[in-house]
Amino acid sequence: MPRLRVGVIGCGTIAQIMHLPYLRQLSDLYEISALCDVSPQVLDAMGEYYGVERRYTDYHELLMLDLDAVLLLTSGSHAPPALAALKSGKHVLVEKPLCFTLAEADQLIEAAEASRRTLMVGYMKRYDPGYRHARSLLPSLGELRYIQINVLHPAEAPYLNVHRLVRTGDVPAETLERLATEKDRLATEAIGPVSQTMKQIYTDVLLGSLVHDINALRGLVGEPQAVEYTAIWPADEALPVIATILRVRDQLRAAFVWAYLPDYQDYFEEIALMGASGRIRIQFPSPYLRHFPTPLVIEGMQDGAAVKQHATVSYAEAFKEELLHFHRCVTSGERPLTDANEARKDIEILQQILAALNPPGLGGEAKPIRLAAARS
Repeated sequence: MPRLRVGVIGCGTIAQIMHLPYLRQLSDLYEISALCDVSPQVLDAMGEYYGVERRYTDYHELLMLDLDAVLLLTSGSHAPPALAALKSGKHVLVEKPLCFTLAEADQLIEAAEASRRTLMVGYMKRYDPGYRHARSLLPSLGELRYIQINVLHPAEAPYLNVHRLVRTGDVPAETLERLATEKDRLATEAIGPVSQTMKQIYTDVLLGSLVHDINALRGLVGEPQAVEYTAIWPADEALPVIATILRVRDQLRAAFVWAYLPDYQDYFEEIALMGASGRIRIQFPSPYLRHFPTPLVIEGMQDGAAVKQHATVSYAEAFKEELLHFHRCVTSGERPLTDANEARKDIEILQQILAALNPPGLGGEAKPIRLAAARS
């Protein structure tokens, strides 16, 4: 199979824990040809560790190289480097969130179509073997009655400290100020002139975490019809509790709670799908732990008895499966399972979750979700 020459833009936490190790492990499919990061010390450390000589602090310089693809693993909106990469003829795998605003998403969709290059968004849960097996079992539940999604998020440090991470404080102050200003501008464009705390909730919690579960929900049951209710408490905390109810269909609701519980070190994330005669629970591990399986709890009736089965489908790592899918898309022309159209729909739903805040903050009433049709 063809070996892709890739440049990695952003060498921070998720690059060091997941993407770079699996790119090296998949050395028959990928060659790490160049690295880019705004931290010179992180850049040099990763370059030495992975034997990559071409290193840049400006992604525009990296994009001038003769590469097949780039991985965009920076924080914040990925629209500017993704647009530049597509225009330079590179295929792109971009970490979530794709971007902050719907206008950015539209630009990226158009650029991917015009360039005829793959633009894939890193929703690794969609490639998780446990998730995919659960999806295949859904017809056995018959008509769904209720969906519950719970994310109980502890502080991240204990999960990060088990890894060999290089983190420094050498990013130039003017770079940090420029990135912060741009982040604030885009958040305002996306959700309006709200408080700084609300902007941070939108960019760091909704787009940084909830987006995974919204996308996973859509992959299981399709497009929700409306956001019926949202509450956030405490309202002045950037890492609060968020509760929302989505109308998936006329007779099906999804209740979603994301709660930051910093001091109890047990990450818990579950999508539970309830039918009249059975249930399937998908229990995701912390995204910072490698090769932890996603167990399933499958419940149903058997000979008049309620039966509960626990299934471990595979120890294959979702991030690695994602890279395998990206390679197939680039080399065969297969359309990504999670493309920019998918990401745009997620961003639209997250914005409407905030717009349905009760008591009213940005809205306060059920908002019909009018998703743009996916472009073929």
